Amino acid sequence: MMKKFVSLLAGAAIFAACMTGCSGGSTDSSPQESIEKTTASTESMESINDTSGVTVDYSSNFSIEYLEDGIKKVIDGDGRELILVPKSLGEIPEKYADSTVITTPVQNAIYMSSTQICMLRAADNGNIWDSVGAVSSDASSFSGLSNLISRMDNGEILNVGGMMNDPDYEQIQMLNPDVVFVYTGDYGQQDIISKLDELGINYAVDNEFLETDYLARMEWMKFILSFYDAEDAANAYMTNAEQTFSDIKTKLEETDSKKVAIFNVYDGAAYGISSTGWSGNLLTDVGGTNAFADMDSESYTMEALFDCVQDADVIIYTSAPSICNGMSAIEDAFPQITECDAYKNNNIYQVSDSYWTSIDQTDILAEDLASIIHPDIFHDRALTYYAKVEK
Repeated sequence: MMKKFVSLLAGAAIFAACMTGCSGGSTDSSPQESIEKTTASTESMESINDTSGVTVDYSSNFSIEYLEDGIKKVIDGDGRELILVPKSLGEIPEKYADSTVITTPVQNAIYMSSTQICMLRAADNGNIWDSVGAVSSDASSFSGLSNLISRMDNGEILNVGGMMNDPDYEQIQMLNPDVVFVYTGDYGQQDIISKLDELGINYAVDNEFLETDYLARMEWMKFILSFYDAEDAANAYMTNAEQTFSDIKTKLEETDSKKVAIFNVYDGAAYGISSTGWSGNLLTDVGGTNAFADMDSESYTMEALFDCVQDADVIIYTSAPSICNGMSAIEDAFPQITECDAYKNNNIYQVSDSYWTSIDQTDILAEDLASIIHPDIFHDRALTYYAKVEK
């Protein structure tokens, strides 16, 4: 997982630093009771949406095609064809006998990344959360996902591990999931995929973290929710988010951009966001100029970092408080921050602990950023995914 987030930020090791430092629940139920988790009835799950069909408008890395009788052909992040057949049909049509078939809505799924499972929020449906059988980490990795955390706390959702490509396959087999959501790419879970193939367990590749467009990245919620016949909910959510982005741009039309430095320091090196990545593109659209726009390196010396950020209007440090707690910790990692304009003007922020489960709420992320950069236009906003760091 750590390596996945390195790739997510366009080659920068920002999340690695978040997970490993600023610088340099029990249950009374038995394991079998946890594994034999109660799932929602097929009838209640099927009533989530009467899906008439949605389009994939931003991402070219997955697709959804509507076939006959509610059947869908989904192309996943590795270009694999999956046939999603409604349980209501009663049987799988003969013509799909040689296909990889998953019946929907899925009632027992495993998620191997927190960036995948947060997208379930878009459907706002308890039955979908009840369908989660296991995740790849403990509850501390899912800050902000109360529906998930509560179910982990009472043993309804298991932690099978897998953050570092070594999950508990015995638990996975006992859960007998309808599908396991995995990711690939340069730092992907290919070893897990090989084992799932060996065990005959269905999986779907969700590579939202490889997208460089923030709308394409967010649109993967349609992919995830298509397995629940709830992609209409994702479509509606995306439409609302598009309006939010449009409203922000309209308010900023005649406003000067401000220089913003978004970075992290890890093991003596600095990592700033790329102008070509999703976060750099989002920053531009909310009225920010990337302090690292002219840099062609993925990492910088501390001297190069200071040169880039010393005159920035705003500094956002991308290590969360649970790992790097407050200004003193940031100063320890980057002592020269005290000489920066943003520090002198009290414009230092850092990401919240729930930042890494925010893909489905990129519109909220955008509103937060816009209000940080242009508080004169976006007044008195209570931040969700960032926090001001006081000296």
